[in-house]
Amino acid sequence: MKKLLLTAAALVVASVLYAGDYLTNTNQSIRFLRNPARTGAIGIDGVYFNPAGTAFMKDGWHIQFNWQSPHQKRDVYSNYGPLFGANYLNPGIAESDGTFSRKFGGKVDVLIQPSLFAVYNMGDWSFQLGFGILGGGGECKFKHGIGAFEALVGQMGMAKMGAAFGGYSLKQHVEGKSFYYGVNVGAARKIGDKLSVSLGLRGIIASNHFKGGVEDITFRTIGGDIIKADNTYLLDCKQSGFGISPILGIDYRPNEYINLAVRYEFRTHLEVESKAKNNDAFNALAATQPAFAKYLDKAKHNADMPSIIAVGAEVSPIPSLRIDAGYNHYFDLDTKQWNTSLLKDTDELTFGVEYDITDRFEVSAGLQHTFYKQKEDNYSDMNFNLNCTSFGFGIGYKVTENVTLNASYFTSNYQDHTKPQTVGYSTYSRTNNVFGIGVDISF
Repeated sequence: MKKLLLTAAALVVASVLYAGDYLTNTNQSIRFLRNPARTGAIGIDGVYFNPAGTAFMKDGWHIQFNWQSPHQKRDVYSNYGPLFGANYLNPGIAESDGTFSRKFGGKVDVLIQPSLFAVYNMGDWSFQLGFGILGGGGECKFKHGIGAFEALVGQMGMAKMGAAFGGYSLKQHVEGKSFYYGVNVGAARKIGDKLSVSLGLRGIIASNHFKGGVEDITFRTIGGDIIKADNTYLLDCKQSGFGISPILGIDYRPNEYINLAVRYEFRTHLEVESKAKNNDAFNALAATQPAFAKYLDKAKHNADMPSIIAVGAEVSPIPSLRIDAGYNHYFDLDTKQWNTSLLKDTDELTFGVEYDITDRFEVSAGLQHTFYKQKEDNYSDMNFNLNCTSFGFGIGYKVTENVTLNASYFTSNYQDHTKPQTVGYSTYSRTNNVFGIGVDISF
């Protein structure tokens, strides 16, 4: 019984940790939402995407404010054979083959996700400052819990009561907040008229909070008697940490029609420390299992962010048209927390187009395709990453010579994944929609 509950709790705390994804957030500006291929572009958001390229901007100050509103759903359609039919307070959906299924949904709604970039150029030099949320970015709530919890409680009842088993019930709740705040400073310098290089540092502040538990577990006998389980297991753990990493950049403009850029971010070494207010039953179980040590009070563990190499190109055959393409490679296998559950590193391809309709009005659109290479073990009810193709589009309107307003919409089309289980299956699906507005100011 304790072993089954411990396994269920492990699924919750281990998977909530990466509620957002196991990759760094790249949606750092409204211009990115309009056109994800930003690595080869010259702009204020180059503080993140193309730091060396900012050296080719005009002298003076350039400041960009971005406000995004992401909305995501994560649904798991779970089937454990006939088991969910034994939930006597809330039976699952009956299937034609005699099994029972249930949909468990997680939801993320963020009203405002901000980022800020500032560039000051003077002659051949460019100085940069940036702030954004580079990982996580919101609160994910599974209002009715997860299928793995319910399945394990049902199995626990069957093992405990044997032939007398007549059903089970439970209450469960899971929610996790994860924010990796990034602050970076840097400088770029032009070397002649065609080449620039940059060097920067980024600090990452990690802040996570995980809550969850299984409560009011009861079992019913065939005769209708109700037996209450001995314990309630509750998790309440906050985690924080800090890491810093260098960033290198190169931008090359062979002529007025082409711009090429490369950015390399070193791995960010993060050690996260826990401050926990778990109940005694959870702590007693966690103290006996090495996998749970990170969720006990004052525990520390590794939470590195991967190094990244980004390559981009922008071609402008006519002054009013810009065509962009890029490639991002994430060295996930170099991070300790992912190197056993992935098959290969992650890759992204980006493509975008921007066109000036008038001197004041521009439109843009683009695609991003993300390839994950992971083992089946990396899919769980709360932590699953799906191959996806994202599409974004938007507009820019120059209010004055020095002020431009940006608006955009970005959506992702995920490929559902079905994972076979010893009994039954789980199908994972996601939706993602992001709205954004921002302003560029130069003076």
